[in-house]
Amino acid sequence: MRVLLIHEHGGRIGSGAVVAMWRLHKGLQAKGVESTIACRKKLIDDDSIVLLPDPTRLEGMLGRITWRLGLNDVHCLSSYQIPSMPAFRNADIVNIHGWHTNFLSYRALPRLSREKPIVGTMHDMWCLTGHCAMSLGCDRWRTGCGQCPQLDIFPPVARDATAWTWKMKKAAFERSENLTMVSPSRWLADLTGQSMLGHLPLHQIDNCVDTEIYHPIDKATARRELGLPVDGPVLMFCSVDLKSTLKGGDLLIESLKRLPESLRNELTLLLVGHRGHHIADATQIPTVELGFVNEDERKALAYSAADVLLMPSRYETQGLVVIEAMSCGTPAVAFDTGGLPEVIRQGPAGFIAPYEDVDAMAEYTAQLFDDTTLRAELGANGRRAVLERYAVDMHVDKHIRLFENILAGTPDASIELPQPASSTSVST
Repeated sequence: MRVLLIHEHGGRIGSGAVVAMWRLHKGLQAKGVESTIACRKKLIDDDSIVLLPDPTRLEGMLGRITWRLGLNDVHCLSSYQIPSMPAFRNADIVNIHGWHTNFLSYRALPRLSREKPIVGTMHDMWCLTGHCAMSLGCDRWRTGCGQCPQLDIFPPVARDATAWTWKMKKAAFERSENLTMVSPSRWLADLTGQSMLGHLPLHQIDNCVDTEIYHPIDKATARRELGLPVDGPVLMFCSVDLKSTLKGGDLLIESLKRLPESLRNELTLLLVGHRGHHIADATQIPTVELGFVNEDERKALAYSAADVLLMPSRYETQGLVVIEAMSCGTPAVAFDTGGLPEVIRQGPAGFIAPYEDVDAMAEYTAQLFDDTTLRAELGANGRRAVLERYAVDMHVDKHIRLFENILAGTPDASIELPQPASSTSVST
């Protein structure tokens, strides 16, 4: 079987979607599947990564016009040239992992799906909405968008054409003949069933982590490697952009302010990602900034060095960072948003605080630091949950089974949605 994966970026580092696609790519190759990535930006030198057709000058000129009209992505005329790519012609099935940021036109989807079976993996809500990748409580996507209250939410638009975009997306998805959707979380799968995509075959396949790389490492050893105090409590926050409002950098700061003074006086804050100095300056807590970490092995050291991972995101489709931390035996505290509850409640592997309730987040965090036995129990639960549900082999095998079913003409077969997680907060 030959599979073509599509995203704006091709490589092993970047956003959660890029990382998830790369892990699938390498997992497929390890099982003898011929997997190729097609992208606009090739991040590493790898023969299995090829470039998408170059945008033309007309595409650039058209993009400046459509941007002013609030119509993102539709100018990407080069998307219609994808079927002429050797990698596309050679593929048995095509798996799209990136949908927005002006590199792929959704209006080309009917053309692509006439040529090859398409699997559309959703790493956010963009396929369901008139522009945004996360609705943050807005329900207009259910009925057609328009009068958008948050035009600046990623990916931003210059003006409100969300009703038109929603209609054009709906038409494109309805005209796509051989399209199957995949969600990494039950939460997003449930929303997808209520959306314009409700008529399409839908499967839920969890993200994965390499449990041989992301595994518990002796805490003192990990701390010495990273220049952290060997003794004393260490709290970790990890994101590509640590100052991002969506990732809750501001909520992290407020939660830290509410920790008991005795804990704040002993605490070291471990930051992994860009723009950590903003948080370090605001918290007045001793901080070690690793910056953006490219190497999985170094990230595993960071997770193992920490006593607790704090995940103050306002939105997470599933929470790949939490899965990585769990795999290293580190418990997490997060808000009740997106797919985070269904991940952390496996085990359970931490605590879920009410949405944006910084007092509850601080209380749960303090509870974990006060109880070494509880921390160890939740950490062990998390590691066990990852081995049972989020290992690479399981993730890849589910994709292979899905691809084989689609090629056999049975896209609805044999990959079951898990039961939704309980809506109650974890308590111990």
